[in-house]
Amino acid sequence: MRPLAPKTRLVAQFLFAFGCVFGGLALPSPGIGPAYARAHAALGNALLDDEVFEGGVALRFLTPSVDLAEHPWQLTLEVRDPGKPGAVLVPIDLRTLLFLPIAAFIGLAVAAPLDSARSNARVLGLGLLILTPALLLLTALPLFCFLGGDGPVRAFRLPLAARVVFQIIYRAMVAPPGMMYALPLLLWWVLVARLKRAKVTVDSTTTAG
Repeated sequence: MRPLAPKTRLVAQFLFAFGCVFGGLALPSPGIGPAYARAHAALGNALLDDEVFEGGVALRFLTPSVDLAEHPWQLTLEVRDPGKPGAVLVPIDLRTLLFLPIAAFIGLAVAAPLDSARSNARVLGLGLLILTPALLLLTALPLFCFLGGDGPVRAFRLPLAARVVFQIIYRAMVAPPGMMYALPLLLWWVLVARLKRAKVTVDSTTTAG
């Protein structure tokens, strides 16, 4: 059997490393989903800080134990309007929208065939700093539209043009199956390409000097 060419072997090693990291993170693990949901509920409630919106509308993130038993990755936004009976509950799937795209980026960053583990760590750290808030924002876009005029309860006034733009972005980048993985893949490619270009520039300068 002929040995694999260097490039083929490098690609095989990259795919194997990515599969191990992403597969390990993506496998169902008891306790991770509920802890992840509770952490995001605490973060969301801290950002809301018991603020009361237009018309006395109050927002709060819930993670009831019953919901977590059936849907361990589900975060629920409770919307209460004093002028209407009951509360509106908005479920959010954290696994699909946040955890798995982040896990995919971690797998890509760790498996990237760079010159040193330090370079992989730089790609990983910088990428997570960019990717995490970007994914949170994309996940929140339909909530902005829902609470800004499209839903049964209005917490604030969001212009129609803004709602249309948000819906277009959401339908283009979040709603289609697999599109939530496009952002981590693109970000990873840009960071790795920039790092390699920077290294080439430094090496050229050092050689010229």
